Amino acid sequence: MAVTIRRVTTPKDGSGLEVWVWEGLGASETAQSVVCAGFPDKTVQLVGTFGGNVLIEGSNDPDGGVFTTLTDPQGNSLSALAAAAIETVMEHSYLIRPRSGVGVSDVDVWLVMATGGR
Repeated sequence: MAVTIRRVTTPKDGSGLEVWVWEGLGASETAQSVVCAGFPDKTVQLVGTFGGNVLIEGSNDPDGGVFTTLTDPQGNSLSALAAAAIETVMEHSYLIRPRSGVGVSDVDVWLVMATGGR
């Protein structure tokens, strides 16, 4: 399955908010990353058919050469996401992306990023 990524247009565009969605994340896929450096507040929502885990990864390398699994506010790794969930991302990495495990069937990952001045 080929995962697609798109920026979602919202009424709040231009006010320090961006919404992105990766659609159709299938088994063992690494999605394209999104630059999130200017957005300290980040939340991901996962929906779909899992059957395996989805990871949320970040990188401070602008070329995206090295990625590391990110964490939620409780310090839990965002690596065992196997059901619908909404999670805040704690790290302020330059890039962010989802990556799926072998059993994932069809998962959409929504990313909301804000500058904090809502």
